[in-house]
Amino acid sequence: MHGGFCRSTVTNSTKETTCYSDFPMPDDFPVYLPHSKYLEYLRLYAGHFQLEQHIRFGTEVVSLEQLSDDGGRWSVTTKTKDSTDATMSELFDAVMVCVGINSYTNMPSFNGQNEFEGELIHGVKYR
Repeated sequence: MHGGFCRSTVTNSTKETTCYSDFPMPDDFPVYLPHSKYLEYLRLYAGHFQLEQHIRFGTEVVSLEQLSDDGGRWSVTTKTKDSTDATMSELFDAVMVCVGINSYTNMPSFNGQNEFEGELIHGVKYR
């Protein structure tokens, strides 16, 4: 399992409704995609549109700040897994926050939580 999905996961929507409008699924892909085929599709998409050059895996965003004196650009400070404390700051016109919602659990706290007698689990743990 990676990112909260079992390797046996299969999409519950067809490949025609799951694909991006500008890049259809290959004809030989099954109607409902298993985990491995959906991952293959995403890699094909990224390769077709040459997106890999814009993706930095293994990089943590340390801080993000919109600059009011620079036309609303964003200062993004990052650190790679390989570096210990070294950070790098860059300026961008726009920022997209694309978090892996199933990769890291964030358990909320709420009133009456301590009174609940059952087991509290995060959705990523539910099977």
